[in-house]
This record gives sequence, C-alpha cells and structure tokens, in this order.
Amino acid sequence: MLGSVARKLRIFGFDTLYLRHFNDDDVLKIGVAQDRIILTCDRDLFRKIVKAGAHGALLKGSDDLEDIAHVLSKCKITSISFSTLNSRCSICNGLIIKGRSILDIKRHLPSKVIKWHDEFFQCTNCNKVYWEGGHIIRIKSLARELNMKLKKRIKVINK
Repeated sequence: MLGSVARKLRIFGFDTLYLRHFNDDDVLKIGVAQDRIILTCDRDLFRKIVKAGAHGALLKGSDDLEDIAHVLSKCKITSISFSTLNSRCSICNGLIIKGRSILDIKRHLPSKVIKWHDEFFQCTNCNKVYWEGGHIIRIKSLARELNMKLKKRIKVINK
C-alpha cells in the first residue's frame, strides 16, 4: 500500500521497514518493539496504534509527496536534503557505502555505466550497486518539492 513512500523515505536516509505480508497485530508488535512510527492508510490499524499508545500516522495513500510531508512535519522535520552517502537502499533498507571492491562491482554493471561513471555505491545488505545517474536530478527535485510543502505546513501551524 505504501511501498512507494517507503522507497522514497529510504532514499532520503530514513530507516524504513516495509511490511507487506504481515497482519495488523504483527505490524503493531514490531512497531512498538522497535519504537517505530507506523504509517498506514488503514483506519482500523490506526485505531489499534492509538489504543496501544504507539507512534503512528494515518496517511491518505493517494499522493506520496503529501504523505511524506505529513509524516515529516509530524516528526517536526522542517527540511530534508539528499546525499548519496546518507541514503539507504531503496530495495532492502540497508546502509549505502562507497563501492567496496570497484573491480567486483564493475563486473556486474553494463559497459555504458562503467564508461560514464567513476563513483559507485553499494548496499551493505543486499549488495545492490548504485551510481549518480539521471535519477539524482529527480530525487533532488523531489527534495525541493517536499521542502516547499514542509514550509507551507509550518506557515499554517504558525498562523
């Protein structure tokens, strides 16, 4: 339901679990045990979160930007930025580091990528390889859009 939101939060460096095939009680147990903010579009689950005294946010699920801005403002985060080295793996949530063994990494990449890029990053968990391609422009644009939404939310709160 919120996989796209989870991926975007990871890209901006937030430790984000995405529990797809878990029932509500298990999600709540994990959220409480790990002191996480549970994000959901499910009103029944949100009621359980509130009743348990856990941290949670009820999202609409129709607009990733709005949902992320809602979560960040709820956490009193007023702006975000993107850095490759502060990012997390969008697939598994692992930490991203500068490529460990460039030779080993390059064996698994298309030749065009190797030709156009010198710097590679790798997930410490699943070993997925990243590089600063054209998607970085979209990510930085997303950060600017989120910061504008956060700024608007602050203005509304301060009125």
